[in-house]
Amino acid sequence: MITKRLFRRPPIAVEIPPEVLSELRAGILVCTSPRSGSNHLAALMASAGLGNPLEWFGGRRLLELPDYPRDAPNQLLRALTDGRSSTGIYAIKIFASQFAQVAKSVNLPASLPNLHYVRLTRGDLLGQAISWTRARQTRKFRSTELRRAPPRYDGEAIARSLERLLMENLAWDGWFARNGLPFLPLTYEQVQQNPVGSLGAIAQLVGASLSGTDFESGLEIQRDRLSEEWRDRFLSEDADSPSFEHRKYPSRGLLRK
Repeated sequence: MITKRLFRRPPIAVEIPPEVLSELRAGILVCTSPRSGSNHLAALMASAGLGNPLEWFGGRRLLELPDYPRDAPNQLLRALTDGRSSTGIYAIKIFASQFAQVAKSVNLPASLPNLHYVRLTRGDLLGQAISWTRARQTRKFRSTELRRAPPRYDGEAIARSLERLLMENLAWDGWFARNGLPFLPLTYEQVQQNPVGSLGAIAQLVGASLSGTDFESGLEIQRDRLSEEWRDRFLSEDADSPSFEHRKYPSRGLLRK
């Protein structure tokens, strides 16, 4: 372990080209976890000129764009250009597992200019776990996508998703606390109930103002009767209310891909 630490290169701060830096006004890092409503928030932010917070570090970009860079420094530069609105605000959506991967080579907070943090969570963690399990089965992560496989109830998969989401949240909570960083807390439920108010809070965070109130994400809620059926079945078959005991699942390198 000591040998590995001696020879491990510390994460670097990426040098931003002056022509890119001059176009940047402020940045937003949306720190979240899968199925937190982050796609909905990201699309709302883009429509409001508050950056284009996609998963610029790995994730869908690698699947959707064959020529997308594989290294974190160049992914960061793409985030600062393609993730920037005409307002000069750039935004990045990132999961704790992705952040941990990037941190192996890049010091993200030191690399991103005038950075502000949004912490997006979902109050209904079981619903989030059900949604994530179902999305991984069907490969349908947005309402605009086609379902590639039928969903099937799997209580162990839901419990495993729940534990992984708890670990994602714990990682973010610990990181913010350990570094004393301020952030804007938002929940999935808040964004759903008051999208304009949520966008207004984000705009205020970066010293911007909203132009208009008619913002749309183009996405629909995928939660339906099947989601509720799975919840009822999980609570009747797979809950462990008598204690704090929980099943032991392999982490599969949750925060270190």
